[in-house]
Amino acid sequence: MQQMLRRLGLVASLAAAAAGCGRDEHVLAAIRPLATQKRLALPVEVYTLNIPDDLPGFAVPGPDGAKPKMLFLHGMCSAGVGDVQAFQFAASEHGGILAVRGDTPCDGGGVLRKHSLDLDKLDARIRAAFEVSGGEAKDLVLVGHSQGAYLGERLAEQWPERYSRLILIGAPTEPSAARLRHVRGAVMVSGQYDVTTRMKQAAAELQAAGIPSTYLEMPGAKHGQMGDAERVFGQAFAWLEKNALPRRP
Repeated sequence: MQQMLRRLGLVASLAAAAAGCGRDEHVLAAIRPLATQKRLALPVEVYTLNIPDDLPGFAVPGPDGAKPKMLFLHGMCSAGVGDVQAFQFAASEHGGILAVRGDTPCDGGGVLRKHSLDLDKLDARIRAAFEVSGGEAKDLVLVGHSQGAYLGERLAEQWPERYSRLILIGAPTEPSAARLRHVRGAVMVSGQYDVTTRMKQAAAELQAAGIPSTYLEMPGAKHGQMGDAERVFGQAFAWLEKNALPRRP
């Protein structure tokens, strides 16, 4: 009887601890990376990128330690790194990826951040980050999640030679074929339990406008979550490599 009471007490204490979690803990738990389904022969890890006069960014190297050739923009009030860790092996295999953190704090100076809407400032920060990495902000694959998808669409509209191919995840507004008329290709992604019609329709409209595009879905994922990310993003990167329009001279 005493053993049973101890077990019930343990269950009660765990439930009380879970109920007492703050907002930040819940958000961070939601973006905690899923177990990866793939391993490469060489170790792959997300490393910190120290950018002068800016917040540290983070990156995943390409094959054999090559400099990153892709960009990631996280969503609103996210730490960002957990998203990239969810598909780090696929990112490394297809060229490596670099991320800048949002320039505006969401929680009074904590880890959760969002991007301001100043495109010129964001573009300058991205170019500086690639310079520090030893790479070049040119003809990039831009992976944007939620707010990052919204901003990625607008970066590609302004500088299509720099942000030439897109993977947009759970955009808060439907991506526009008019804005993306100069990109080489785009993959629209949604979580299974997000607003899937928005991204499906965007892919169809891009195709109708002559822009190579497709739709992929992350199983079991709500907005802000990454579901089966290694497989889904591996497919997205491979699809762009095969189907994107040729690079403009």
